[in-house]
Amino acid sequence: MKKSFLNLSNQINSKQVQFTEFERYLDCPVQRNHDKRAKEKKTREKLSNLQAQHCIVASAILTKNSYDPTTGVSHFANTIFLIDGHTRRKFWQLGYSNFIPEELTVLEFEVDSIEKLRDLYYTFDNSTNTEKPADLAYGACRYLGIEITNHKLYEVSGLTWAAYYFNNNLFPKTSGYDGHGLITIYDTFRNEIQFLDSFKWDTPFRIPGPLKTATLLFLKKNQNCEETKNIVKRVFTDDFYSKIDGKLDGVTHLLQWLKDKDTDFSQSYASIPILTEKFLYWLNQAHLEVTQGKERISKKGNHSGVLNTYSLASVPLTNVSISDLPLEIWAMPQIEGETEATQMI
Repeated sequence: MKKSFLNLSNQINSKQVQFTEFERYLDCPVQRNHDKRAKEKKTREKLSNLQAQHCIVASAILTKNSYDPTTGVSHFANTIFLIDGHTRRKFWQLGYSNFIPEELTVLEFEVDSIEKLRDLYYTFDNSTNTEKPADLAYGACRYLGIEITNHKLYEVSGLTWAAYYFNNNLFPKTSGYDGHGLITIYDTFRNEIQFLDSFKWDTPFRIPGPLKTATLLFLKKNQNCEETKNIVKRVFTDDFYSKIDGKLDGVTHLLQWLKDKDTDFSQSYASIPILTEKFLYWLNQAHLEVTQGKERISKKGNHSGVLNTYSLASVPLTNVSISDLPLEIWAMPQIEGETEATQMI
């Protein structure tokens, strides 16, 4: 079948701007961490010697006032945002290049809303295959006004699995989310993420993705109560050997299991639900110990029977694994956003 030609040149305005004007362009609200990228060795290797092709960038101008309901920020018509060129601009401002371009060629697009600005950014950036999950996560947090100091919280696998278990209607997959999807996910777990970022993780082992998944769900279900936060903080700071009536408590057993890994800790996709379930068992057990003085039923959480009596939004569990549950029954607030949503273990 013969294809027809389509001329889109009328949608792009090419113009020359001085560097000082280029510096005044606003960063795109979902832009990744270009400050960090500008300082990377590979960036220096590419940009240290100024070349003509480095001087072609892209921007977008708002054609009318636009209110962003996600952030509550209003932007005025004629505001210009940088779409492509953030890292280069920072690199030049830091003085890492042998020269700073006196003039740049700007490909300017028109958008009439912040939503379309985001769409343009993601489409443009995806075309160069430079955006990675951590970049998208950083951009999502930047857009939502969430400041994260612990960069491990930009590792999205544990978060996207938590979103899937929390509400698999809104989040129907466990990975592969674009920027819009991650904005919705980070907004859903905003309070839990900010708590995890409020203290320094201090463990002799790496925090695996399924533990992050279980922790987010555990905090969310218990509405981030102080008892829950204290349990999580103990796990993430290796607060070991706490005893109840001479017995090691749930947190200590969880930490021991992490340090003496068994066969369930295989580096495979299939092990993620198994590990998430066991982590949830021990977190829940620790919560029962603190709030009800409950003794543990068995040394391991899998098939122990505890989950069968663990009520999620007053729905009793009967012969069901947490990894099979549609966790949207966990009293989730209504969230507007994209329905499309790895790092392994």
